[in-house]
Amino acid sequence: MPSVSSEIIAEITAHMGKFGGDFSAWCVGTARDWHSAVLEAHEREDQDDDLICREAYTPASARSVRLHFVNDCGSTQGSGDASDDGKLVYAFKKSPARSGS
Repeated sequence: MPSVSSEIIAEITAHMGKFGGDFSAWCVGTARDWHSAVLEAHEREDQDDDLICREAYTPASARSVRLHFVNDCGSTQGSGDASDDGKLVYAFKKSPARSGS
């Protein structure tokens, strides 16, 4: 079920707090659908459930959430859909193997 930007920001922030690390330890991006390459790769890696993904009402709303974490909080931008028209916002804690994400 789609959520408004402020709810997604609050949920992702709470999730980050649960798994630890400051904002710079996290990667935040957008994706068009649940079969996005970055989401499928994360699922295959089974990274201790640190992935969170929420659906925004619009791509602009998803972008605003991503930009909040990247520009305002210092998170790394995810390598999601290049078209930037996805309504899904995801975040995961970077591991040393994924630090270049």
